[in-house]
Amino acid sequence: MKKFNYGIIRFFLFLFALTVVSCVEEEPEDFVNDENTNYYGNWKRDGYETWVNFSGTTATTCNNGQQTVGTFNPSEPSMTFVIQGETIKFPLEFNGNTLWMGVPDQAIDTNVAARYSRTNTFCDGSGGGGTSDENGNIVFWIQSDLGCGNISVTLQGQGSGMITSYYNSSPSCGASGCANFTVAPGTYSFTASCQNRTWESSITVTAGQCFKMQLYQ
Repeated sequence: MKKFNYGIIRFFLFLFALTVVSCVEEEPEDFVNDENTNYYGNWKRDGYETWVNFSGTTATTCNNGQQTVGTFNPSEPSMTFVIQGETIKFPLEFNGNTLWMGVPDQAIDTNVAARYSRTNTFCDGSGGGGTSDENGNIVFWIQSDLGCGNISVTLQGQGSGMITSYYNSSPSCGASGCANFTVAPGTYSFTASCQNRTWESSITVTAGQCFKMQLYQ
């Protein structure tokens, strides 16, 4: 089985919890995608503090207060992330209020699908790096040089910031070289861009928490 660096393994772990799998979560053989299901909105991993949101062609995951942006293809359906230069594609099956997130090719030996259920919530607000009781903090960061220069980040109604350096692991809110914002609780859309790349999504903030948004290649 192919070996991965720590960043990719961690990404798989919070989406699937691959090392702890309950037999009751195995995908039923007769479960098929229902094209009449509304794919969009929030979904929460059953028994775990892990979320995914689909909006337009964007997929956003959240675990431990850290949100990650990828793409959503409703025609398959599937979601895709580029993690440290490697494309990770997750097949999806929707049926009513249940979502099964399939295993990408890189981890097919595990043969485990993860079950999510529709929810009105997104992100549990944990993640450390606390702020004032009234506001929340956001840090936008990258883990490696993406080769496109400084990254400009614009947050809805909050102005702009710049990512000028990268960190091997997630930094605290306010870290230098990151794009940092202090905002009132709520959901904010953002855009980020460098020479040849663009990211667009939204982030949900609650009071007193640090939210970490990593931008991937």
